[in-house]
Amino acid sequence: MENRIRFKKVFILAGAICAYWIGAGFSTGQEVLQFFAVNGINGLWAAFVCCALICTFSYILWNAGNREKFSNPYNVFEYYCGKYLGQVYIWFSVILSYGIFVVMMAGGGATIHQYYVVPEYLGTGFIGILSLLTVLLGVDKLINIIGVIGPIKIFFVVIIGIAAVATALAKPDMLIQGSALMPQLGFKSASGNWAWSGALYAFLALMMSTPFQVTCGLKAANKCEARAGAITGGILFTIAILFLVFAEIVYHDIIVGQQVPTLAIANQVSPVLALAFTVIIVLCIYSAVASVLLMVVRKFAVDKTKKFNSIAVVLTGIGMFFGSTIPFDKLVNLLFPITGYAAIVFAVLMVAKEIRLKNGSDKTEKGEGNMSV
Repeated sequence: MENRIRFKKVFILAGAICAYWIGAGFSTGQEVLQFFAVNGINGLWAAFVCCALICTFSYILWNAGNREKFSNPYNVFEYYCGKYLGQVYIWFSVILSYGIFVVMMAGGGATIHQYYVVPEYLGTGFIGILSLLTVLLGVDKLINIIGVIGPIKIFFVVIIGIAAVATALAKPDMLIQGSALMPQLGFKSASGNWAWSGALYAFLALMMSTPFQVTCGLKAANKCEARAGAITGGILFTIAILFLVFAEIVYHDIIVGQQVPTLAIANQVSPVLALAFTVIIVLCIYSAVASVLLMVVRKFAVDKTKKFNSIAVVLTGIGMFFGSTIPFDKLVNLLFPITGYAAIVFAVLMVAKEIRLKNGSDKTEKGEGNMSV
């Protein structure tokens, strides 16, 4: 019974991590465009590189979260990196997460502005307030909410991908032409090499979600359930990447100059789909913003306490201000690639420690902390 897998729980947890990953950058199409689609057909191969790495990292982190029962999810950095380097990574993760929080707030404003033609600060404010209210409910409620939203996000991305496949089948030259033109259309690129772009994106996902992944692993009933949730989440996320890459290549001509490529594609496929997709993008951004905000505030206070609520309100207000003033695509291009590089050292240390643990040469005790998850 201790290794029994509850499939409903696996999909809730997998949905939660997908919802965490599929935030503003992904749902608007900017992340996938800059890391994958800009490389044309090779962007599809890059997605498989990403899948292999992200499933490996998630497997390790969820397993560690379930095994070590960290009292504070940020303790995972000291566990893998040691006391001093671990502290560097803890604060890097906090600063990074808050930067991503601002990026996603900007994405929310850009999306609502592009479709509803309202000032970006109104869209940013709407996302910020909705996310804050969710965060105040605590981590358990948040996981249950976004665990349902995650699969909905993927479903709508798949719809766009299927429409692109149908278009490509009717006009086979569109895919070939799009693949050849993508590098020449002026899109920002995370890297000059498609395989390295896929790897960098996996490292980005690792760095931005490490505390949350540890929390998901802890919420699983046992190591088998944790591992199943990690792999399921990685595979579902990759499916979404593949469909979106395909769509952006096929519809390359209509996404040039667009802050929100997915919305432009959805509008091309069907105005009704565009309306629905606007709601989905807002849901994507809201769930990811709420998740990231909660993990940032958890560094400083236990959820559902006065201190936690006060910090959450202040950080939301600051994020709403900066998210309304900085262009979204520039934020993505500046912040995300740097993060991917910074995650490489952590990934190496993480894998090295797991190898030592497996060989019985590491006697490190379980992570300690003064906050309960």
